[in-house]
Amino acid sequence: METSETPVSNSDSLRRAEIDRSVKAPVLFFFTNAAMWLLASTVLGLIASVKIFYPQFLDYDWLWFLNYGRLQPVHMATLVYGWAMQAGLGTALWLIARRSLVPLAGGQGSMIVAGIFWNIGVTIGVFGVILGGSTSLQWLEFPVFVWPLLLVSYLIIAWKMVAHYILAQKKDGYQLVSRYVMVGLFAFPWLFLTANLFLNHYANSTPLGAFGAGINAWYVSSLILLFFTPIGVAASYYFIPKITGKPVYSFQLAQFGFWGLIVLGGWTGFNKYMAGPLPAWMPGVSGMAWVLLLVPAGVLALNNHMTTLGKHGLIESSPTLRFVFVGSFSYLIMAAIGALLGTFWGGSTMQFTHAEYGFHLLAIYGFFSMTMFGAIYYIVPRLTGCEWLSVRLIRNHFWFSVYGITALVVCMIVGGLAQGASTNSPDNWNQPFIGSITNARGYLIGRALAWAFILWSNTWFFIHLVLMVMGLGRRTSTPTLLVHDSHHDYVPGTIMSATTTEIEA
Repeated sequence: METSETPVSNSDSLRRAEIDRSVKAPVLFFFTNAAMWLLASTVLGLIASVKIFYPQFLDYDWLWFLNYGRLQPVHMATLVYGWAMQAGLGTALWLIARRSLVPLAGGQGSMIVAGIFWNIGVTIGVFGVILGGSTSLQWLEFPVFVWPLLLVSYLIIAWKMVAHYILAQKKDGYQLVSRYVMVGLFAFPWLFLTANLFLNHYANSTPLGAFGAGINAWYVSSLILLFFTPIGVAASYYFIPKITGKPVYSFQLAQFGFWGLIVLGGWTGFNKYMAGPLPAWMPGVSGMAWVLLLVPAGVLALNNHMTTLGKHGLIESSPTLRFVFVGSFSYLIMAAIGALLGTFWGGSTMQFTHAEYGFHLLAIYGFFSMTMFGAIYYIVPRLTGCEWLSVRLIRNHFWFSVYGITALVVCMIVGGLAQGASTNSPDNWNQPFIGSITNARGYLIGRALAWAFILWSNTWFFIHLVLMVMGLGRRTSTPTLLVHDSHHDYVPGTIMSATTTEIEA
């Protein structure tokens, strides 16, 4: 293990530069396309948020397809499959290459071609839903003929990463980051294939009834916990030790958290139908799994806090550390809200309310996306050979993202509680359901304002990233730090520099 005080030999620097060159094209391809879909998802999210409380917005005959019932699933699909999946794959590829200490030997072209077909599949799926071809299955709304294209494209991309990991695997003990990435890579095809076979294939000949809804909920929850969470946690365990110059506080705790997530992650989802038409033990087991998942989330929070102990000033100066730290904290909040929704009271009160939307956004945006932003701010300068242009744009991206996602999640969770209490009240059982929607109008306006904040930040993030990919960044060996005050505990020319010492943690 290197430390921030250990000089790095010229051969080490050349080796890392060679590794970065070997993955440059596919990683930048995934990041750029992901950012484009993120911007599209943000625009769709803003329009859908306005539509839900003001349906007359953009109500023109030639925009007949812009209604909430079509905009909302497209907004989430582009966020999940357009942005989050591609950002995760780009980060996973770079982490696997860096942790293997071996350049990627071939396959870059096939990964880019597969990525092109992935984007074609997402585009076809989006237009299919917009034009009325939705399957009405949450996070699986794309027309049935799209999912085989997405699955094959993913397998081509993931197989190259898995093969590289197997061939270049080091025999020096437990590789925490690589194991988390491998879990995510293997989990997605299992989840995606299982859900689509049952819901879009077998269901045509054997109606599943309520179990179909349960499988759909299991897919959504398991995708969050077994793909997005491992990739996000892997990035956290890589970048925080690297930037602080300290090893992970406790590898024993980290391994415990790893196995806790793997064992429990696939048991969740059915708690969405608490007190519903399913065997009572199924929502009960799912709810208990969410409660127990507080342990892996707490382990990550403890490890990250102890790793940064004495180095908290770096959070102010390092863009990567700032984003990743907020993302890791959001993971703990996500687990806490998941545990609340897993209890009988929380599940039966907030099921089928705005709270579910808030929870999903906390997972995909508050936790995963914030972590991916941090990874992108670290990785891209090493691939492009230039530094980020504007500190102000990075600060704005961070604060508008934090304010936006915080306001959005709070409005949806609190609004969901109010909506659920109103719906479940015996006094309202004979009243039209529209009353609970009307009562939540204030929270829905807050949702739209929050998306306006996020749209502002993501617009400039996209422009900033495109300029970097085009090679128009600053030509300097000085990293882009958010502050340069002398009281921050980093040593210039060591761990914070894009061209000097890094920890191989």
